[in-house]
Amino acid sequence: MAQETRDPRQKTLDEISAARRAAMLRFAIQQQEAGHYSEALDMYRQLVEGYPGTEEQTEARERMLDLAHLFAESQPYRMLSLYNTLETAYAPTSTERITESRRDRVRQILKEVHEQQRREAETQARLEAIRDGAEPPPEPATMPPRRKEPAREPRNRATRRQEGRDVG
Repeated sequence: MAQETRDPRQKTLDEISAARRAAMLRFAIQQQEAGHYSEALDMYRQLVEGYPGTEEQTEARERMLDLAHLFAESQPYRMLSLYNTLETAYAPTSTERITESRRDRVRQILKEVHEQQRREAETQARLEAIRDGAEPPPEPATMPPRRKEPAREPRNRATRRQEGRDVG
């Protein structure tokens, strides 16, 4: 409370900065959803560089990673460039930490690749066992039989007055 009365100008500047950050993030998200990825990336970069330690900066980094993942299939060169930007520009300044983070990322990717290869090998071995007759084929998935319900008579929606009865 003492801080609010002591410096109302700083409070106003903080509110303006927060509004600017929120507007920039909203605009970048709109551009991303519209498919204008370059504009969105530029805005995310401005948020990351200009407002360190804020929620908007964290959100911008996450969205940059999401875009890098999106580029993985169609534009791998752009994905690699984005990962490199995130790693070098926004990582800790220590060279050893950058190198270690790259090594960890490579280890993680290799682990995922080996896990996928192991699953594919297991599936292939199971298919070969089924083909050779050593293992019975899996039962096909079926839906449970539906119970047949007796046909209902159509309901009469006429009111008593329409039927000609006395409403007494």
